[in-house]
Amino acid sequence: MQLFDLVEVGKGKFRGPQPDTQWQRLFGGQVMAQSLVAAMRTIPENRVVHSLHGYFLRPGSREEPLRFGVEHVRDGRTFSARRVITRQHDDVIFDLNVSFQEPEEGFSHSAVQPESVATPEDSSPLGQVLEERFGAPIRMLSEWDALDVRLASTPVPSQNGGVMRAWVRTQDAMPEDPRLHAAVLAYLTDLLLLSVSTVQHEVEFLSPNLQTASIDHAMWFHRPAHCDRWLLYDMVSPSASGARGFCQGRLFQDGKLVASCAQEGLIRLVG
Repeated sequence: MQLFDLVEVGKGKFRGPQPDTQWQRLFGGQVMAQSLVAAMRTIPENRVVHSLHGYFLRPGSREEPLRFGVEHVRDGRTFSARRVITRQHDDVIFDLNVSFQEPEEGFSHSAVQPESVATPEDSSPLGQVLEERFGAPIRMLSEWDALDVRLASTPVPSQNGGVMRAWVRTQDAMPEDPRLHAAVLAYLTDLLLLSVSTVQHEVEFLSPNLQTASIDHAMWFHRPAHCDRWLLYDMVSPSASGARGFCQGRLFQDGKLVASCAQEGLIRLVG
């Protein structure tokens, strides 16, 4: 979890560590999660994140540390809002708006977790699935060695768009820090989501003929989640058009909906 140990370099200004990665550009989930941590560092501990909306503006380089500038937009009686501008070199690469709330009682209901889903023990590790499909280990998966990701079902097209379900958790136990769990939850939502947009089509998401990139990401945190315990990630892509894929995700734990997310990304054929 050293990835989220940001260094404060001034009032509302932070610098983040870089992972040892084989990617040519930074994983978007890393940039988003670190930006969220920067916002959290300026918020009273009794307020928790309930939503975020971010735009990926430029690819991040693995060679240069990220710099996070946090703007105090508003502090109300129960809600706080922050904007985080994430820079690398002299360029803005990510723009994030985050809202926090003091926990309070109120109405409560939850969607039901999908039925007929294989258990984590009966699900195939993502690395194994991709190696069987492509005939060689996928190097980029080493970026996510801290996560245990298992496909709960074979991705399939449907009349409502491509569908994919996966179990995910951290490999190791995590500290009892709700903010750290929220950051990891944000990180992992960017892991598979955009790939669902190609399930409906005869193209592999990792194909060299397909150019992909996250454009934006939105997330809502409904209930506290423990990322070192199994989460069911239920994903669907209801639309693709204009070389963009739109995807939605729901994360369940103990049968209850703990978070929802949505993302649009570039899926452009180049060959």
